Formats: sequence, C-alpha cells, structure tokens
Amino acid sequence: MGVKGTVNPEESFEPPTFTIKELRDCIPKHCFERDTLRSFSYIFYDLCGVAFLYYCASHISMLPAVLRLPAWIAYCICQGVVCTGIWVIAHECGHGGFSADIATNNITGWVLHSALLVPYYSW
Repeated sequence: MGVKGTVNPEESFEPPTFTIKELRDCIPKHCFERDTLRSFSYIFYDLCGVAFLYYCASHISMLPAVLRLPAWIAYCICQGVVCTGIWVIAHECGHGGFSADIATNNITGWVLHSALLVPYYSW
C-alpha cells in the first residue's frame, strides 16, 4: 500500500463499466429542457448579488482604518465569486444552454461577457 495520496503502480486503473448514454439516461428529462425565463432569473439573482456587494463596498470607507484592507479583500473575493457565476451563465450561452433561441444566447452571452471584459465569440 502506497503513501496516502500517491499512485501505487501495483494498482491498475479500471475504466467505468457504464456508457455515457446510460449516465445521461439517469438524468431526468426536464434537466435538458431550456427555459429562457428561468435562465434570466439566474442573471437577475446574480446581478442583485453584485449590487448588494457594491452597496456594502461603498461603506467600507466608514470602517476604522485597520479594518479597511480586510474588508476590501473580503469584498474582492465575494464579488469575484458572484461574477464567476455571471461568467458561467455567459459561457453556457455560447454552448446554447441558456435558451433554445440562438440569437438570445448570442446577445445575452455577448452582453454578459462584455460587462466582465471577456471576449465572447473568441471564447
């Protein structure tokens, strides 16, 4: 037995015995249906998070000097997490997972990626 976390050459890798089709068949059919209104609700939810964090950041200057740097660090981490969610939605637009309409996917993806200063079409 090898050290924990290392690969033991005596143990060989065995690929799974199920197929991708079998795996996809286990997922309920409604998970593959695209709902544009629901997709936009996720954008709204994330934009509310961005606005709330921005509001919180506007009050950081009122904190004592010793707490300002940790508050800015916490703000950057939290805002980065929320904006990553927006990026994931925009990225899925490129894969056609946001809406059944190609134009809606492209417009939404382009707007969100542009707001994050990330190229959409080259991605």
